[in-house]
Amino acid sequence: MHIGVPQPVAILPGGGRTLQFLGVTHKLTSDQTNGAFYVCEAVFGPESGSPLHIHHYEDEVIYVLDGAIDIRLDNEKLHAPAGGMVHLPKKIPHALQNPLKTPLRIIVHAIPGGLEHYFDDVDAALQNGSFNAELHTEISKKYGLEWLE
Repeated sequence: MHIGVPQPVAILPGGGRTLQFLGVTHKLTSDQTNGAFYVCEAVFGPESGSPLHIHHYEDEVIYVLDGAIDIRLDNEKLHAPAGGMVHLPKKIPHALQNPLKTPLRIIVHAIPGGLEHYFDDVDAALQNGSFNAELHTEISKKYGLEWLE
């Protein structure tokens, strides 16, 4: 095995590392892709989502496995049902929303890799009880995330 050279890997169904508090399962980390990209599976509960935010470092490609997703942009809304896909370039404000009364399950590709470290830091803070708004802002800035709501 060569250090720094990505190696082939197969992630089996149900595989990857699931974070206890976030509904995120790391499928391929930037360590496995030599920093090229990161892939996770994320689950949003019925009628839930994430507030308006910007990724300053990475593009996102979202593939809907189950349910449907609404993505709010400045003056526009994108919608993708199961089997649909959305590309969100970096620096574009967006909010994710599950409009249904059933869970939303998505695969998120972040290009380049590194976003998994944001999820790891937030999950660790939630686990050890240190999570608060100030720490979340600090973690977000570290990984190029800006929350607008």
